[in-house]
Amino acid sequence: MRNRLNKFSFALLSAIIAMMMIPLITYADSSLSQLNESIPSDWAKEEIDEAKEINLIPESILGEYRNSITREEFCELAVELYEALSGKESTLQETNPFTDTQNTKVIIANNLGIVNGIGNGMFDPNNMVTREAISVMVYRTLKASKPEYDYSNLYESTFTDNYIISSWAQEAVSYLYSVEVINGVGDNLFNPVGETSREEAIVLVKRMYEKVLIAEKDSRNGLVATRGSTSRMKNITKLKELISQEIGKPYKWGATGPDSYDCSGLVYSLFGKLGISLPRVSKSQAKVGTYVAKENLVFGDLVFFARDGINVNHSGIYIGNGEFVHAPGKGDVVSITTLMSGYFADNYYTARRILP
Repeated sequence: MRNRLNKFSFALLSAIIAMMMIPLITYADSSLSQLNESIPSDWAKEEIDEAKEINLIPESILGEYRNSITREEFCELAVELYEALSGKESTLQETNPFTDTQNTKVIIANNLGIVNGIGNGMFDPNNMVTREAISVMVYRTLKASKPEYDYSNLYESTFTDNYIISSWAQEAVSYLYSVEVINGVGDNLFNPVGETSREEAIVLVKRMYEKVLIAEKDSRNGLVATRGSTSRMKNITKLKELISQEIGKPYKWGATGPDSYDCSGLVYSLFGKLGISLPRVSKSQAKVGTYVAKENLVFGDLVFFARDGINVNHSGIYIGNGEFVHAPGKGDVVSITTLMSGYFADNYYTARRILP
């Protein structure tokens, strides 16, 4: 009986100790989790330490580096970058246009043209910044601090999801990509509406700062584009203009313009105006350039169709957003059609990249 009592007492004591330990363990785990959030990720630690040394990081975002950055927080970071690049101390020169924030850095950023409100006197300071919006803010910060730089060159980012980047962000994303300030998120995607963490934003700003330092050291009037192609972008810009001029013109077998076209005649004519000589018929056009997988299509790629799955019998020009322009057939006109469903999705055959 006594042995049973001793065993019961021991079991009860063990249970009580275990119950007392649970809150302690949970609290310790919580503290460890909070500590980890205050430490930059391994990939960002060195660059964040360097950004601290050159006073690029405002006190308000020191810590919690893996949290998404807000519009207000990034304004503070952008103003720090402006002051570092321009060598000028920013000052508050105008009254506050916003009713939902009193943050002086937001007002200064607005004065400098780095950021705008969302309308009706609102700024929405606590909303998270998308990747495309942060690209625009960094680009505007550079232009505000270095207005003497040459921004006239056209650049192109080659992300697979380039077609969903907002029109107001295209120039900024392409420029920052070309000078290697921004990168994608993997699988050749940019993810324009994704959020940006504090550590990502700090590294972005620090990279821009370093790029300008290099340009200043070499006495250049702008940053050097090491990715993308200005000649390709110029061709794309011209091709867009040419396509818009041909929409609605009638199909005519054997025609190469200027008043009517067949499918390969349209491709042949438009690329000819870019100074690129292509074969006259679709079957031969499908053998030039380099192969492109359907999921990697970009503006200007040629797309081909085979009704029997073997012999190419139709061609067009991809224009983004899953669409292509072509001269469909007798009784129809030059128009834009989707590749994602219907007849042309079913009979899609291959694609070729021609633009250099």
